[in-house]
Amino acid sequence: MNRPTDKQIEEVLAGIASLEDAKYVAEWFATEEGSDYLEVAMTRDSELIKNEFADLYVDHDIPSKKILEQIRKNIRIKKLKRICFRVAAVLIPVVLIVGLYMQLNSKVDLFGTSEYEEVVVDKGERIQIMFQDGTKVYINSDSKLRYPKKFALNTREVFLEGEAYFVVAKNKNRPFIVNLNGPAIHVLGTSFNVQDYPENKDIVVCLDEGNINLTLPTEKKYPVQPGERLVYNKENKQCTISKMNDMQRLSMWKQNVIVFKDTPLPEVIKILNRWYNVEFKVEDENVLKYVYTLTSDNTLLEKVLMDLEKIAPVKFEYNEDKKEVIVKMK
Repeated sequence: MNRPTDKQIEEVLAGIASLEDAKYVAEWFATEEGSDYLEVAMTRDSELIKNEFADLYVDHDIPSKKILEQIRKNIRIKKLKRICFRVAAVLIPVVLIVGLYMQLNSKVDLFGTSEYEEVVVDKGERIQIMFQDGTKVYINSDSKLRYPKKFALNTREVFLEGEAYFVVAKNKNRPFIVNLNGPAIHVLGTSFNVQDYPENKDIVVCLDEGNINLTLPTEKKYPVQPGERLVYNKENKQCTISKMNDMQRLSMWKQNVIVFKDTPLPEVIKILNRWYNVEFKVEDENVLKYVYTLTSDNTLLEKVLMDLEKIAPVKFEYNEDKKEVIVKMK
């Protein structure tokens, strides 16, 4: 197959080519020569994205080997292993090509089927990722996010278990849907925090900007406005929406800041277990009656425990092998 001209390729990437040229270029991209061309283009554009969204990078490797293995499996960019955020799906121009070409010939799929990938963030980890449409996601400890290798032409749909903060790129023609365990959040472009851990009885959604709807399987919708906090009880199916003056504190975890406000000790222990992947053993049930209000940007668990000890007469100390924290009265 002859290589398309540079002009044909540029017009297809820009989305202004004729249907005939788009079909021809898409077929060429499926060849070895075309695939190599795309690899070079993706490497170049990923570097541009890196410069534009520098705040999404960290100065060390993401600790989850599974995430890096998935990156190497799905994207043929050798240099990508040095990039510390997730480029989920191929470049925007390529997505446009695939969308256009699939309309022309549904039998040809240049980049595989629309299977789902999964980002698993273990306890003690927090990461930031970015989808190729510009949507940013901060994922908290002990959480999972499933996403398609290719977003559909009409929707952008992901599945969340745990907690994440979304900054969704606006696109009125492609709504963004965050599926939870039953309910789903429908948005066009907005910033919000959602928490839905399997062991929690409540789904908690806090909206900073934009407009969203929590939609139940029954199609019942609960609209949420900026500055509002929605709590949906998964057991009794009741939903409450309230205005909050300190909304920011509920998503400060994405800045590695722990915030407790009148938080019962059992919930404090649960959060610290996720953040630091350390087990807690309560030796005296009397400690469970205390609540804590604390804001800490210290990344050392020992320092956080020392601060907690100043608030209530509760003692936190490691056992002999340093694998468990004993909780008891002072």
